[in-house]
Amino acid sequence: MTDYLLEYKSRLILICAFLFQFINTNTLIIAQDYGVDSLKIKANKELIDAIEETTPEVAIIYERELLVRYKDNNQKAATYLELGRMFYSSGNYERSTYYFEKGILLAHKGNDTETLSKLYILLGNAQLVTWNNQKALDAYYEVLDIEGSESYKVIVNPNIAIIRRRMKQLDQALEVCNEALTLVNNTKYKNGTNHINVLTIASEVHLDLQQYDSVLQLADQGLAMSRKLDYKKGLVDLYTKKGAVYFYKEEYPLALEYLTQADSVFKRSNLKNKTLNININYYFARCFAQQKKHKKALDYLQQLIYLADDNERGDHIRLVESYRLMAACYKELGDENNSVYWYEQYGKLNDENQKNKDAVINTIYEKDTALLDKQIATLEDQKAKGKRYTIYIMFLLVISSGVFIALIYRYKKKQSKSKQSFNTLLKRLNNLEDSNQKNKEKTEQLPIDDEKIEEVLKGLQRLEKQEFFLSMDCSLRTMAKKVKTNATYLSKIINKHKGLNFNDYINNLRIEYAVNRLKSDKKFRSFSIKSIATELGYKSDYSFAKHFKSKTGINPSYYIKRIDKL
Repeated sequence: MTDYLLEYKSRLILICAFLFQFINTNTLIIAQDYGVDSLKIKANKELIDAIEETTPEVAIIYERELLVRYKDNNQKAATYLELGRMFYSSGNYERSTYYFEKGILLAHKGNDTETLSKLYILLGNAQLVTWNNQKALDAYYEVLDIEGSESYKVIVNPNIAIIRRRMKQLDQALEVCNEALTLVNNTKYKNGTNHINVLTIASEVHLDLQQYDSVLQLADQGLAMSRKLDYKKGLVDLYTKKGAVYFYKEEYPLALEYLTQADSVFKRSNLKNKTLNININYYFARCFAQQKKHKKALDYLQQLIYLADDNERGDHIRLVESYRLMAACYKELGDENNSVYWYEQYGKLNDENQKNKDAVINTIYEKDTALLDKQIATLEDQKAKGKRYTIYIMFLLVISSGVFIALIYRYKKKQSKSKQSFNTLLKRLNNLEDSNQKNKEKTEQLPIDDEKIEEVLKGLQRLEKQEFFLSMDCSLRTMAKKVKTNATYLSKIINKHKGLNFNDYINNLRIEYAVNRLKSDKKFRSFSIKSIATELGYKSDYSFAKHFKSKTGINPSYYIKRIDKL
């Protein structure tokens, strides 16, 4: 045993000696290659090119030599701006952020507001591309706080609109975009790349609002500018937007045609923008999923998920939706294990996305509140100049008090009404089994003369048992195919025998299902409203909440809280 330990120690000493020699040798080589004498003869451009081509550790040697040549902080800040911009253009956002942050410190010292504004804008852009919404928002607000930065509003405001859009504040986002489109016409950015970028952001907001004609109009305008400037990013983004429009219009061949154009330009241009690539793959996958080509859809979804870093998976809304689509495709292919796995991943990511979204909304709210406080302070200063302002304040206080009291009264009345609606709903649920049995017997006893009508009604009953109404694909057309009739005939049968139009019929089934499952399934109650809406087949939480309240008289969130207290 002692001999073995001695042999082990001897080997360890030899290895350490070898490593020590290796480190010394390489240190000497680095010192010779990047020594002061050899670097002094290099031009600034050579040093910058060397920084781009080497590792961050070695780049520090070139960086120091480059900065030694400048005594002025503003010149150093401008150098960091150039270095950061270089890495930003190549898609290396981590290294670009490093240089932008260093440049910001020096620009603050030198009081160079022009360079400082540019550094903050590019820092915000680097964070925006990697879905660090909070940090991006902080950087953009820094720009707006710099005195004399009004000319940069046309660049900064659309980027803030992107974040507002990600937070689902679509009306505010559109307002900012429209303001930017008005401003850009009177600036040097008109018909340039920044003008195109504003058009792409505005078209994205219109897409979310389902205003497809506006999307196509802005996209065509932006594509004409992009072709003239050979602006590849604009071409890719706007071709993708047009593909998305035709996907939502269910014109899948035309959608695939525009997406193929976007993909072709993206690959030829060797662009490093992950978001563009993710968007292309996302809509390709959705088109193929709708055409029942689930394996092909999965290929695009796997590529999409591979593109994302672990730290941005919970932020990118299309990545989150891709997890749900993965689960749905596996379910259609009969792979239950993978389907369950991806649904679980979707639930986790969706919750994480909501948390990040709440944090950013708080920042937006604080900034908006600070702006409002500033306006109020200015108003109060003006009021102090005369007695008439005192009267105005008193009047305002009286009105505010009246409004406040009215709001409290309205709130209490609403709570009382909600409680009453909840109790009525709960009483109805307790008798639901007997009610369902009676309805079933009534349906079975319904005299039906036409064999075709009877066949269709049996088909509808079968689909209700299968809970087909929870599917995103549930529509009058798809349901008509499943019961082997046409959409017009099915609509008439539902009107006559169910006493409802098709939409009310489906919504009634979904809300009835939601009310029962929320009452019996504790885990389901823990889901976000957005996730519950998706489970029920709704495309938005707003649509779900609207139909829930219409049928029950209360909001789903109130219902969940009351059920949890029982």
